[in-house]
Amino acid sequence: MPAYPDTIYDPRTKANRSGVVYDAEKETVLFAEDIEKLDDEVVEIETDLEGRKYSITLIIDGGGSAITTGIKGFLEIPFACTIEKVTLLADISGSIVVDIWKDIYANFPPTDADTITSATPPTITTAVKSQDSTLTTWTKAIAAGSVLAFNVDSATTITRLTVSLTVKKT
Repeated sequence: MPAYPDTIYDPRTKANRSGVVYDAEKETVLFAEDIEKLDDEVVEIETDLEGRKYSITLIIDGGGSAITTGIKGFLEIPFACTIEKVTLLADISGSIVVDIWKDIYANFPPTDADTITSATPPTITTAVKSQDSTLTTWTKAIAAGSVLAFNVDSATTITRLTVSLTVKKT
């Protein structure tokens, strides 16, 4: 039984019976070559899925009022991944700084000491959007089962914010 997504399927070698020669025209006979082609497709699909990018998203809603400071939510990440980009999208022009903390489930809840953004937390300054793919000084690796906390350090005017992390499964 394949263990995907933890490992890529590794098919065993198959062979036709002694004396049997592959004939693509014989549609009612199953040859080892046919099964090997299916195995190759499974490996290719699993390899493709492994390299796909995903979005980890949290919406912070001030309920019609400006967003306040403090912890706004937690997300458990069920797969190992690497953060490649962070995007902030606000409903109206304003400013906001969101720190992201990470810790293992056993240590829940994460605290400020567990920051992954170091000195460069996601920030909007008098605008409606912000995006960063350099992530200088960030801790980008997330282990499966880690918990992320999203903490608003400061905010003005913005009443609804989407925080999106683009990640690649590892």
